[in-house]
Formats: sequence, C-alpha cells, structure tokens
Amino acid sequence: MFHRGQPVPTLKFPTGNIGRIPPLCLVALALAALSLTSKTHAQDQKQSQSPAASTPTPDTSPAAAPAPSPPPLPSLEVLAKKTKPALVAIYPGGREGTDIGIGSGFVISEDGLIATNLHVIGEGRPLRVEFPDGNSREVIGIHAWDRTRDLAIIRVAGAGLTHLQLGDSAAVEQGTPAIAMGNPLGLRYSLVEGLISARQEIEGRPMLQLAMPVERGNSGGPLLDKMGRVLGIVTLKSALTPNLGFAVPVNELKILLEKPNPVALKNWLTLGALNPKLWQASTPGGGSHWTQRAGTIQVRGTGPGFGGRTQCLSTATTPTPTCEISVRVKLEDESGAAGLSFCSDGADTHYGFYPTNGAMRLTRFEGPDINSWTILETAPSPHYQPGAWNHLRIAIEPGKITCWINNELFYTATDPTLRPGAAGLCQFRGTSADFRDFKILPGLSNPAAPAPEPLVKAIQSLSAGREALPELRATLAADPLTALALASQEAAILEKRAANLRRVATEAAEAAVVSQLATLTQTGDDTAIPLAEAALLISRLDHPELDPLPYLAEIDRMAADLTASLTETDRATPTATLLALNRWLFTENGFHGPRDDFHNKSNSYLNEVIDDREGLPITLAILHLELGRRLGLTLEGIPLPGRFVTQLRLPDAPDGGPYIDVFDNGRVLNRTQATAMVLQTTSEAPGENDPAWQPAKKRDILLRVLNNLTNEAVAAEDTTRLLRYLSAQIALEPASPNPRLQRFYLLSRANRREEARADAAWLLEHRPPGTDEQQLRTLLEGL
Repeated sequence: MFHRGQPVPTLKFPTGNIGRIPPLCLVALALAALSLTSKTHAQDQKQSQSPAASTPTPDTSPAAAPAPSPPPLPSLEVLAKKTKPALVAIYPGGREGTDIGIGSGFVISEDGLIATNLHVIGEGRPLRVEFPDGNSREVIGIHAWDRTRDLAIIRVAGAGLTHLQLGDSAAVEQGTPAIAMGNPLGLRYSLVEGLISARQEIEGRPMLQLAMPVERGNSGGPLLDKMGRVLGIVTLKSALTPNLGFAVPVNELKILLEKPNPVALKNWLTLGALNPKLWQASTPGGGSHWTQRAGTIQVRGTGPGFGGRTQCLSTATTPTPTCEISVRVKLEDESGAAGLSFCSDGADTHYGFYPTNGAMRLTRFEGPDINSWTILETAPSPHYQPGAWNHLRIAIEPGKITCWINNELFYTATDPTLRPGAAGLCQFRGTSADFRDFKILPGLSNPAAPAPEPLVKAIQSLSAGREALPELRATLAADPLTALALASQEAAILEKRAANLRRVATEAAEAAVVSQLATLTQTGDDTAIPLAEAALLISRLDHPELDPLPYLAEIDRMAADLTASLTETDRATPTATLLALNRWLFTENGFHGPRDDFHNKSNSYLNEVIDDREGLPITLAILHLELGRRLGLTLEGIPLPGRFVTQLRLPDAPDGGPYIDVFDNGRVLNRTQATAMVLQTTSEAPGENDPAWQPAKKRDILLRVLNNLTNEAVAAEDTTRLLRYLSAQIALEPASPNPRLQRFYLLSRANRREEARADAAWLLEHRPPGTDEQQLRTLLEGL
C-alpha cells in the first residue's frame, strides 16, 4: 500500500457501507430546543412563585438583537450540482496509450491543480484526465507526490477551473456526517452519504475511518462535509466488510501544497522506467508494467499475450551462438511463473526457463497460444527455494540447451530447431516478480564445476557449529557471492543452522564491502576519491546484492541529458549553468528532501535517492556535486550544522560564491541567508570564521552519511547494522579510536570473540585518551 512499510492485511485498494443516518446537526438542534424549553419552563415556575408576579413591570430597555442564524445546509441535490464540475475521472495509461483503469480526483485550484491518490495515477504512467462535460485536459506535470501518504497533485492545462474548498481535518469529530464523490466501479461522478466513524492510525499515518458504501474507482475522490468542504481523500476499503473505508485527512494534502516536488510530465514518465537503451518490452500493452528500483527489475500486472505472457528483452548485449545467460529471480506468489527468455524473435517465438507452481520448466514457444507451445521439461527441484532469490542459468550451444537452478544441473535439452535471438526476462499469469543480476556472457564457463574446496570446507565447518575464526572469514570474503549461495543451499538442508550460515556469509560480504571502501578512500589525495562510488558502497553494506555500476552509469546518463538540454544562455557563465542544473534536478525532475520521515534509512542510500528522487541534504548534495563536476562546475560540499549545502566556488565572488540548499529545491543563498537558515534549524549560527564554512573533504562527506545511518541504527536498537557502520567508519578513519571502542563492546556482547580481541589489542596498543585499560583487560580476560 505504502512505499515504506508492510501492507495492512485486512485492507485493500481502493476504498468503505452503512445506511443513511440522521445528520448530527439536527440532533444538536433538537437537544438545544429541549434545553431552551426546560429553561423557559423553570423561569415561568420561578416567576409564578414571586410576590410581584401578578404585577408586571413595564420593560423599557431596548429589544435585544436576535442572534444570527447559521446558514442553512444545502440539500444533497444542490451540493452534488455544485461539486460535480470540480470532479474528474483519471485514466492511467498502458504502454500503447490505452486506458488500464479509472480513478477519481478533484480540482483544488483554478489554475489546474488536481488532488488524487498516488496509487491512482501510478508511477511513471501516462495519464488522461476527463471532466464531467466530457472534455479532457492535457496533463502537463506532477505538482507534488508522496508515497508514504499515497497522495499526488497533478497539474492540467487551463485556468478559471471550478475548484473545491479545502476544510480542516483537525476539527473533524467522530460522527461527523460526510459525503464521498467519485467513480465507483466506473460509475462516474457518483455520490454516497455516510459518516466519519473514527480516527485511526494505519502504518504510522493518520486516517479517517468511514462508514459508507464506497467501491473501486472511488480512490482519489473527495470526502466532503455538508457545506461541500473537503475533509479527506478516499483511499482504502476493507477487504472483510463493505461497511468500512478510509480517507487521508485533507491536512496531509496541505503539506504537499506547502512543499511541492514538481516533475514535468516527460520526466515523470521516466520515473522507475527501464532505460530504453538497455531494455525493451517486446509485448507492449495490456496491464504489465516493467520498472526498476534499487537495482531490481520488477514486473507487475498481466501481459497481453495468452496466459498473460510478456517479455522484457535486453538491448544492451546480443547473445552469441554459444553463450550463458543468467538472472536471480524471486516470485511474490509461487503459483505464478517468471524467469529467463532467450532465443527470442521479439514477439511470440522464444524459449523460457522459469519456476512455475513450485516446479522448474523449460518451454519452447512457437506462437501466440498454448497449441504452439512445447514443454521440454517440467519437474520439481530440491534446489529451488520458494519465496527466496533463486539463480537461473542456461548455457546455449548449437542444438543444445543446459539449465541450472542455484548452480545445480536441472536439465539438458537437445533441440535441432534452436536458433539465435534476443534474451531477457519473461512473465506469465500476472505474476509479480523481481529480477536481479541479469547477465549475458559469451562462450561457456564451467557452471557444473564445484565451488572452491577451501570455501566448501569453510561452509562445512560452520555447518558443524565451529567458530568463525578470522582465517575462515577471510576465505568467505574472497568469494562472497559464492559463499552466500553455498550458505543458502546448506541452510535448506540443515534448517536449524540456517541462521548462523546466512549471518556469517552476510558478514563476509560486509567485510568485502568494507575492504573495497578502504581501498577507495585510503589515498593521499582526497580529491581522487570517487565520491558516488564510495557512497554506493555504503548503501551496499545493507544491500549486498547491489551493483554500483548501473547507478554510476545512470548518473552519467543524467549528466548527458542535462548537458544536452543546456542553451547558450545556460552555458554563458558558471552561475547560469548552476541555475540550469538546479532547474533540471529539482524543478523538472522533482528531486527533493523528505517532508517527514526524515530519519528513514532509505534517505541515506544513494541508489534509493536516485530511484525515489528523495533524500537527505547530504545524499542530495552528493548527487548535486557529481552532476556539477560533470558539467565542469567547481562545486564544494559545505558542512553547515543541521543542513549540508553545496557552494559554487567563484574566487572573485563575495564569500567565495553562492550556497545551494539542495534540501529546499536548490534555493540559492548568500552567506547572510545561509546563516539565517542554520539559525532557524539549530538555534545557533556558525561564526564568520567557523570551520563549518570550509569545504568538506570527500572522506568527511562519507562519514556524515555513515553517522546518519549510525544514529538511525542506534534509535532502532539494531546492533547488526550498527556493527556494519562502525566497521565502515574504521575503514575511513583507521586511526580513530571511538568507532573501534564502540565496536569492541558490541562484538563482546555478540560473543564474536576473535574480532573483539583484535579491537582490544589495538586499543591497548594505541592507548587513546579516555580508555579504561583495566576494564578492557577485564573484558578481554572474560572473552
């Protein structure tokens, strides 16, 4: 449902059935009338008991002005007629321009802003917006969007549009009458009445609980009070009962209006999209949608072919007549099917090797339907791991196909009709599947060859319950991917020891990453450190499958697109080029800082910042610096307290050049404005000669990223991740005692004795100030 959290099992998209109830305002008026009648009756009784009751005294005071009456509530008919012109039907498009669904939205400004749910418009989808008069308006961009809130504001061309007034959801009380309008089940511009039955919190976000009959297609429509003011955006319905739904409070929408993250439509269509220079969906159309995020290719929806078949073929490498093709795949539902496609003509003729219904299958497809398909082999495999990442590999030779699952031979097929063709990925039956590490390699390796004997013995040693000594860890770190694969296979056989095997293999992979990080950064020339590559290695600490190379290539592609968009005016001066960079990155492509959830660790992973276009000041600054360098700009990182910024270095400019607040849409600041920003953030501004105004070294930038992750791990009490980050800090600053001391204590508590002894020995040898040597020796003896 939401980007960063698990779905609520009893809820589903879109959205809530209770019959009509008496408006509470009528109940309130009845109670008020009863109270007034009782009060008047009591006064009459009191006057009748008074001695002067029979002698009335003339009232010479001026008559009191009657209290103004509240405006009468419009009838539902009047409200519907008034509201309908501001409602829209939203049609997200497929890859051939066809509509693949319908959702609701509503106009919130006369200049073309329309509010809806993010799940209604979909990420990277073309959009069509239709008004009640049957006219469609051009969508020119996404004004704001937020995965966590499941909200989006789109902009259409036009002016003078009828729009709805936004109310105040903070003032909503339980039992407030409400009206929802939208397009339930495609029945356009429908109205339903009910009430707000409660306030709830779902996945950490506030929600208004609804009691009214709403259905698919209501998502994104307005929830109104009896005066026609928007109280919320309908978003969820219960999977268990038709009498329950939810809406996002309208005050959440106001946050997006206050801090938009606009994206031009042409750039929105590339959000999460596969690079067309590398991939091509061979069977476009239908409901299948291929995207990429965090190094993982994802397919969702159902393809247009028979059985929901769809392919996504690699255009980067052409397979040779003798070659190997491999990928790692994970299915969301084991009843589905997805895997490798090869020897493809780009249409209906190809081969497929894939898991299906818990078995492995090799199929030759020679036409559009099952009558032209030949299953060469289907069989269960003990080496396939349901619900996990599985490594598929095939070897193609003239007239011969050999298939492996997790490096174990599955089947060899002799097929004289085998012909060359493209290779890539395939999906059937609407299976949601993820793919990683797709490769096409010329020639043949020896996939059946056993793993190196020292590595096998190391895994067997761990399987026997022996301690992971440094020598054993070094063996694993020499080939971490094979170590992970062997560990997973052994764990499938010896389930009781699986946790230990995976932990040690993961630690080995972490050790390899830390070693790479040390190699990149331990150079005498700080300027020679490849900043983006090192930042991606920090991301790899938590994502061992992450390959930095595609993201480095993506930064190069971004820089190339940006360079191609520059005009002569943009190239005239460094300042003009900086403004063009800021416009392209923040205005046209929507990179932004988080509105909330500031401390989410995803904001510190450079790969996810590139994918999601959302990050902390430090990670946005790394991307800004990298793009600026590729444009020939002299940009530096400035480590201001509470807000990392960049600076365009201009020797003749005041204070060395302007500062750029990458967290706030690339706002350009002078020294005075930057000081005011820091003062507002931290209540203490740096002095004129404070080191915070000096450019940060690349190593310090990386340490700041690690510090953010370390603080998040401490808050989450996640000692496993904390150990990773401390090891990375030591790789960047080998002589710093603090991270080593912290790591020693954590290793001691985790009973990782040999590693703890090594840290204690270093601390006793270097005797950093503040170290309690006696306590260290006591702990060391205890180990």
